[in-house]
Amino acid sequence: MIASLTLSIEDNGTPRYEQLRQQLLSAIEQERLKVGDKLPSSRALAQMLGVSRSVVMQTYDQLISEGLLVSQPKRGVFVAQQEWLHSPVATVVPKPTTSSLQRFDSGVDVSVFPNKAWAASMRRAWLNPDPRLLKGEYEAGYPPLQQATCDYLYALRGLECEPEQIILVAGNHDAVSLLQHALSDTVQHWLLENPTYPPLRASFSAARTQDLTITEQGVQPLSLAQPWAAALTPNRQYPLGVCASSATREAWFSILADSHNFVIEDDYDNEFVYQGHVAKPWFQAAQHRQGVSEQIFYIGSFSKVLFRGLRLGFIVAPLSQVPRVLDSQKTLGLFASQTLQPVVTDFLVSGAFYRHLNRMKRHYRSKRDYLLSLLEQCLSPWFTWQKPTGGMHVVIYVKTPFSDGDWCRELNQHCLKNGLRLSWLQDHYGVANAAPKGLVLGFTGPTELQLDAWIKQLADVCQTLASKQSVEKI
Repeated sequence: MIASLTLSIEDNGTPRYEQLRQQLLSAIEQERLKVGDKLPSSRALAQMLGVSRSVVMQTYDQLISEGLLVSQPKRGVFVAQQEWLHSPVATVVPKPTTSSLQRFDSGVDVSVFPNKAWAASMRRAWLNPDPRLLKGEYEAGYPPLQQATCDYLYALRGLECEPEQIILVAGNHDAVSLLQHALSDTVQHWLLENPTYPPLRASFSAARTQDLTITEQGVQPLSLAQPWAAALTPNRQYPLGVCASSATREAWFSILADSHNFVIEDDYDNEFVYQGHVAKPWFQAAQHRQGVSEQIFYIGSFSKVLFRGLRLGFIVAPLSQVPRVLDSQKTLGLFASQTLQPVVTDFLVSGAFYRHLNRMKRHYRSKRDYLLSLLEQCLSPWFTWQKPTGGMHVVIYVKTPFSDGDWCRELNQHCLKNGLRLSWLQDHYGVANAAPKGLVLGFTGPTELQLDAWIKQLADVCQTLASKQSVEKI
């Protein structure tokens, strides 16, 4: 299918990855690329287009994060399907006039990025570059950044680790893929939170996954006879925002003790807490627990604080597990950019990173409060929500009178027609039809003007649909 597409990259001022993203997005929307179609490897497509591999990888990662593509380990990248929105009867949805749909994005607001401080770090970092770095010889990552990451985790999260436990990767997606490969010789089942991040679910074989229930006490453990690994966001569950209680944590630790099971703890957006405090990472809580400390991996990302195109994150691995992760990294290849690692190191060591993080906390808290005021003004007749104490998104639930599938489907189609792609809570569940109806509204990426326009657009559509529903009942 991809061979029949006309893809090209031009020097027209638009970033190359964005040109490719728009062309692939247009092909998906016009069904020239259909659900299940396999895309070329990043290396093959880069050669085809005459661009660097990082351009294709950045494009694929962006479309995966938007739920339009899925990555399946050892198989490749495929066009995804959002099943619950498909009507049993084919419905023609008018396409937006632009190939790039807008969305409530929980990404980074790059408009307030400290360009001058970053440029200063770039200058200092490359005045006298490390020859081994230039040769790509640091398999686990640039040693000064490994140390700076340890210091950062201790300062921000109270997490204690050694530099040799830090393995630098190209973001959370790369971290999970690497750990899947590293643990594949022992793990029989993967346990996923329900709901969870859709691209994460798509990266696992459905035959080998089981869902974990989320309650007010957090993610509930599941005991299986065969070895398993669980991918968890325990201290701020995505997308529901629930924090696991100490009793829930102890239940998990009891199952992990003296077993061959593992937990991958994703700290997700815990840099952005606006009220209260964040619970201690499970990785840290397990340090002095016999039979547990070697069973938990901790993953995080610099990209969600700095900028998405950085493509840099990390795994904190138990010391006994470091060799197997590095062996998998040799097999799969290095995807994290080594050239930017000394820049991030300087940005951390100079204190610019921490100053920027504090500014972003205030900035995102202001955006959260602005979005909540818009919701109260415009959407209270149709949705309910709770004020999140942190994070980068708000979940709003459709009220019962409007929660039938037709109402939600029409709302989605009206917004698509006007160029707005909605992120539905149902798409985060293993079984969408049994899930609560709602929307996940990222607020960190858009401007306040965009948030205002999109919420008012939602309100207008909801009002139209509610009026239509009232007329039909007469």
